[in-house]
Amino acid sequence: MDSGSLPQTYKALAAKEDNLPRRLVELPLPKPGQNQILLRMAFVPINQTDLLCSQGFYRLSDKSPYGVGLEGSGVIVEIGEGTEGSYKVGDKVHVHSRGTHAQYLLVRPLEISPIKGDLSLDEAASHIINPGTVAYMVALAIRGGHKAVVSTAASSALGKMLIRALKEKSIKSINTVRQDKYIEELKKEGADYVLDSESADFEAQLKELAEKENATIAFDAINGDFTDKLARNLPSNSTIHVYGVLGGTKYGLTETKQLDDGKSVSGLIYTTYFEERRQKGELEQYYEEIHTPLSTIYKSEIHKIYSIDEILEAMEYYEKNSSKGKVLIKPN
Repeated sequence: MDSGSLPQTYKALAAKEDNLPRRLVELPLPKPGQNQILLRMAFVPINQTDLLCSQGFYRLSDKSPYGVGLEGSGVIVEIGEGTEGSYKVGDKVHVHSRGTHAQYLLVRPLEISPIKGDLSLDEAASHIINPGTVAYMVALAIRGGHKAVVSTAASSALGKMLIRALKEKSIKSINTVRQDKYIEELKKEGADYVLDSESADFEAQLKELAEKENATIAFDAINGDFTDKLARNLPSNSTIHVYGVLGGTKYGLTETKQLDDGKSVSGLIYTTYFEERRQKGELEQYYEEIHTPLSTIYKSEIHKIYSIDEILEAMEYYEKNSSKGKVLIKPN
């Protein structure tokens, strides 16, 4: 794209701050400098982390307005001088950078990776937060020699990915949901067991199955009192990895707490595994592992697509309907 045809300004989502609500702002379009690339964002998913960020629970930068979003897909529209790599204008890329909920984004080459094969731009958008988290979970299960895993909030997009990924590795899954309407759906995905956490005998069922399958590792998106409920019913020396805050913030996502009977609760964030692979010089292999199955094991069912002008409505919708599938923003 000729840089002369680019707009002078662009729209982006800004997070809540002080007396300002989360809002759509208009910003001057940046010019890529040394080793920088300007992207025209194609699709951006809404994740639970984006809801928290947009509400001001954490910030992606130290300068207002604070951006939102960590992943998406886009097209290169301008490349700065001296930029590393073989990228060219028009290339379609996966984006892993800060502030992706925007029409345009300035990135470094290491924050993008090529979209390969016939993967569409909308399929390519949800490429690292959920797939990267699941890849980390499966790696932990394999490292620990676990034959069964407990997974909460299993009707979510990530929960379904985890079921499929564990099935491929012949690791059994004990899944929890809050509504029994998801039980058959998850069994079709490959779940070995699905428990309704609202049923009167939930804890008894969980305890029995966890003992039967020796499930001493759990991945919990809920947190709070529900994590304690898990801990009460898992075998001795179990580890619960908490990666969400759907039910509270009792357990931090970057800390480990020791409990009774040799049990522990440890926070889990996908970037830990990303950094581990990066430091080993395995980023190319890592991207291959999480991107190749994006149309199969790591596939996200796209439920709704909103324009950039509808982004606030989209955030509110996703907050109430996250189990229905991915909600995407189409910024341009």
